[in-house]
Amino acid sequence: MDTLEAMRVFVEVARQGSFTTAADQLSLSRSVVSKQVAQLERHFDARLMHRTTRQLRLTEAGQLMLERAEHLLAEVDGLAGSLQEDRVASSGRIRLSAPLAFGARCMGELLAEYHARHPAVRIELALSDRRVDLVAEGFDLALRIGELEDSSLIARRLGSLRLILCASPAYLARCGTPGHPRELNRHDGLHYSLARHGQEWRLGEQRVRARSVLQANNGEVLRDAAIAGMGITLQPDFMLREALANGELVTLLDDWPLPTLGLHGVYPDRTQPQRVRRLLDSCEAFFNERRIRPDSDEIML
Repeated sequence: MDTLEAMRVFVEVARQGSFTTAADQLSLSRSVVSKQVAQLERHFDARLMHRTTRQLRLTEAGQLMLERAEHLLAEVDGLAGSLQEDRVASSGRIRLSAPLAFGARCMGELLAEYHARHPAVRIELALSDRRVDLVAEGFDLALRIGELEDSSLIARRLGSLRLILCASPAYLARCGTPGHPRELNRHDGLHYSLARHGQEWRLGEQRVRARSVLQANNGEVLRDAAIAGMGITLQPDFMLREALANGELVTLLDDWPLPTLGLHGVYPDRTQPQRVRRLLDSCEAFFNERRIRPDSDEIML
């Protein structure tokens, strides 16, 4: 006997007060319904109903069975719904956008961790420094670095990235080392063309502009040009760490504070599929583990 199914039949009979009506509701024959209730009584060795030709009345044991069975069936149905929702949430496709150099540095590891927990989810990752139109281009989620533009997108802050001003030893030997931000306007600048403030660099309260000899929409190009001695550049630290460590680049004006770049996950609306919310949670956990210290949201990649 399927005890849960027998309980479901018993509950329907008790609610309808009739074997015939319950059978109609359950699309079963009256004999099957009667047999299920009888089997349930034998299983629990208790009479659950008083039956007459005119009425059906629950016994004390039947009343207890009804209360407990309704609660149990509700729990089972809720569990089934949750498991189904989890299966749906853990499958399907996610379209994700991230900046090129940033994504190349960390998204492989991050997405591998997510895939290990949700192997049925298919991920399409598009790396580009262009800010994609999530709605028009069908993206579920985008990671954005820098100030967010006013829009209808929903954003979750994931951390911040440190900026570093630097140049190669060869460039500094040829052009001199600036000792104050105002001296930067006499130097050659390598600028990120998609920066919110254009060619302006901010050091503390100082707003300065180096002579722009190169603008590019890719930070790796600017870094390589700086290593080759073309000029001074301002880039996130993850782009420069190896070049700084091996002496190809050196930092400048270290006593002057530079702004940090916010890292956000943005998505089109609050009713995103569970698989997308879980990916955003995975991003948050991944970057939290890489904070330079617990009281800071600055991350090191």
